[in-house]
Amino acid sequence: MRRLLLTAAALGMLTGCFNLNNRDNSTPPPSAGVALSSTPTPIAPVNGGTLKIPIRPPKTLNPLLNEDASVDAVLKLLFEPLMTQDSAFKPVPNLASFNFASDGMSVIITLRDGLKWSDGVTITSDDVVFSLNTLRDAPDTVVYKSCIRNISAAYTILDEKKIKLQFLQPYSGMAYAFCFPIIPKHYYENQTEPSDDINMKPIGNGLFVFDFYTSMKQMKLNSNPDTYRKRPYFASVEAMVAPDQQSELNAFEQRMIDVVSAELAQWGRYRNNTDTNINEYSTMYYDFIGFNFNNEMLAKFEAREAIAHAVNIPDMINDIYLGHASQAYTPINRDSWLFEPDVSQYAFDLILAENLLKNAGYSGASLRILVNAENDERVKIAGILKDNLGKIGVGATLESLVYDEYVRRLNEKDFDVFIGGFNLSAAPDLGFAFGSANGEENIFSYKNEAMNALLASAFTAAGGAAYQKAVSDLQKYIAKELPCVSLVFRKSAMLSDRKVLGDKHPIIFNIYSDINQWFFNR
Repeated sequence: MRRLLLTAAALGMLTGCFNLNNRDNSTPPPSAGVALSSTPTPIAPVNGGTLKIPIRPPKTLNPLLNEDASVDAVLKLLFEPLMTQDSAFKPVPNLASFNFASDGMSVIITLRDGLKWSDGVTITSDDVVFSLNTLRDAPDTVVYKSCIRNISAAYTILDEKKIKLQFLQPYSGMAYAFCFPIIPKHYYENQTEPSDDINMKPIGNGLFVFDFYTSMKQMKLNSNPDTYRKRPYFASVEAMVAPDQQSELNAFEQRMIDVVSAELAQWGRYRNNTDTNINEYSTMYYDFIGFNFNNEMLAKFEAREAIAHAVNIPDMINDIYLGHASQAYTPINRDSWLFEPDVSQYAFDLILAENLLKNAGYSGASLRILVNAENDERVKIAGILKDNLGKIGVGATLESLVYDEYVRRLNEKDFDVFIGGFNLSAAPDLGFAFGSANGEENIFSYKNEAMNALLASAFTAAGGAAYQKAVSDLQKYIAKELPCVSLVFRKSAMLSDRKVLGDKHPIIFNIYSDINQWFFNR
């Protein structure tokens, strides 16, 4: 089956931690997820004040033409999507209701009553069609391009608030494709001259409205009085331009901005800082131990099972990830609404691992472990695996290589075992990782017809219950079959100045999702 909706090329998702903007080989960039702590709110909320947040230098402020994830995070304050995702990574209707056909081949979208653009014009079906066409004509590098890939160009406008869309094939995760923002046709279709750059003067429908942008300095947003959601307490937001994440952190430390995202290696030093609130959230950055199935030993389940028993994942979470990760049993995050807890698990047990290898006749074997040297956590995992393999009778050579060489070796299948990671989509299309139908090649050289059938079922299941069942069956088989050893899903954190109060629950793809609940301590 041809899969149209992969969020990235398989290798890009695997090798490090995929970023829409920059290749980061050491630790993944922040995304969003479930907050594990929140700031107490002992005082009543107050109105007013200007929240300062970071933004990378934008090339455009049109959310459907933007290619930068950091810019997209700020544009979410100006533009609302048709769908959002909740804390369980589940798509939730936002601007509209959705009636998906039972065969998974179409949907009728009905806009909410009373929706307006920030200039007072009513939002209609024409705006949805215009947004779809804008995405269809946009470069492949824009943030939301993948959303359009399974939507036919044959749109049917039923009335001012209702539109019917056809799909190219049934896809169980189709609801996720509607998590893109819409833009006003009456405004954006009027740009006739290149110098008339309305893409830098956006009109949206979000919690805030655009005021001005000063190139390479800042963007000013004001609270939107016509938002259909609860109006923010903040009177305005200033997005201060920063070229990279380190600059953002420096600005936060100097209190030039009030909120910033931080990676694992960065937020530890704030743990005991009483001037900083820390809200952790789950990401989709999944670390694992991968196998080369061209290796006769690793093609045997008993050998993979032994390796699974040779790693102490809870200790890794505490000692390597400093507690900022959750154990993974399959490539489905345990915070996901699709997570299946009843799967095969492999507790740390070196004696059992040694016996499994002896019984399979692999005592005294030798393996090469490949890892990218820039990623500190994975290098430490590789070292632990090497030592533990030695304890169960397997000689191991650790090959820690620079990123480009690591990628070359993976491409050429010149490894036995590797430590890697995927930046996964919330909609779990895992065909890129484990599929082999129609000559499909995956990084593991793994081929299994039963797996192909389960992947196909999970891809095409129609309806929420069928989708959950198909993904549940897939998880059980992955855990039982062990095409790789699941390690962890990493966490990131949102840091905020202690003066920023209110319930802060950053969620995946939008750390500002509940910004209208925040306020300043005055």
